[in-house]
Amino acid sequence: MARRTVTRPGPRWQPVAGSRAPRRVAGRLRWRLPHLGAPRLAAGWRRAALLALVVAAVALGGWSLYRSPLLAVQDVAVEGNRVLTVDQIRGIAGLEGQSLIRPDFEAARESLLALPLVKEARVSRDWPNGARITVVERVPWGVWQVGEQRFVIDEEGVVLDLPAPERAQVIVQTDAPAATLAPGARVAPGAVAAAGRLVAEAERTLGRPVVGLQFSQASGLTAVLAGDLRVVFGDTQGYEFKVAALFAVLQQAQQEGRTLSRVDLRFGDRVAIQ
Repeated sequence: MARRTVTRPGPRWQPVAGSRAPRRVAGRLRWRLPHLGAPRLAAGWRRAALLALVVAAVALGGWSLYRSPLLAVQDVAVEGNRVLTVDQIRGIAGLEGQSLIRPDFEAARESLLALPLVKEARVSRDWPNGARITVVERVPWGVWQVGEQRFVIDEEGVVLDLPAPERAQVIVQTDAPAATLAPGARVAPGAVAAAGRLVAEAERTLGRPVVGLQFSQASGLTAVLAGDLRVVFGDTQGYEFKVAALFAVLQQAQQEGRTLSRVDLRFGDRVAIQ
């Protein structure tokens, strides 16, 4: 049988893409492109870029706010000072202009404690835009004498560049060459602490006031009590026991009619007397 050829009217015959078998349609060619997901991929990149821009804007805004004078320490209040001026303390602390969000209060405190006159310092926030510094200054207590040189010290043995107080107690170091002690240096804190307590309490607890104080590296503190009695204390270790032992020794000597010239309290219950 002869094969029939079917013809369709139209000016031109073209295949149609996207079908299993080519189909001819009249007129211009219409392409059906396969779906590759390109539009969705482009939209994902746009969203990611937009998110990055938002994050960058927020970060930049936050950094600008962090550095803004609106959130900076603008005023520093100072209290507790008597010798140091407010400007000196503010300058050493260096808080003005720092961010209120993360001010370095600990560094400011350490800088203040490096001053020989500052015994304690506390730094805190003072809302809305300030900080507060509270200092405790060292107070002259006595004089540390080495040879002909005399240095003003506080109750912890810290050398101060201040005048000596009236009727200051003098501790004479007997076994050291002359040397210059700079402000902030510390001398025998244990011996100085023992001396301070003895001066304040000896007349009440022992019946004899302190009339002299000496120090040596070998013996520590020696207090000279009224009646030319030399008492070797060493330092503040076991101070209450030492005072009680000395009181008992003085009572016994008085009952026996003995006059003591030296008592050594450095070795616990083994009290040496002369």
